[in-house]
Amino acid sequence: MKKWITVVLTLFLIIGLAACGTGGNEGTDNQGTDEKASEENGDSAGDYDAEAARASYESQCLSCHGENLEGKVGPNISDIGARLPKDAILSTIKNGKGQMPGNLLEGKEAENVANWLADMK
Repeated sequence: MKKWITVVLTLFLIIGLAACGTGGNEGTDNQGTDEKASEENGDSAGDYDAEAARASYESQCLSCHGENLEGKVGPNISDIGARLPKDAILSTIKNGKGQMPGNLLEGKEAENVANWLADMK
């Protein structure tokens, strides 16, 4: 019986990790209205396109971090900007961390999402 439980849990883990890397890059052009990030404690995430960032998040991150950034397979990131600076968030997006693979988003798209997440406080 323990063997079956191990097999089932392993399958769920594999499926969960595979879901984190699926999806295309549709809707990720950075055109649109830029929003200025809040300047709380002098720490500004900079300019970002919230609509494009949300679209990128939905295509690449939502399956692990949840619709409202509440966490699923991946951790809760709804207040990530209060816990980590933008550079650390961008580094995690580029390089991955723990079970999260790196390079799910790249270039300007990664930078835009990092700025958007850094504003989550």
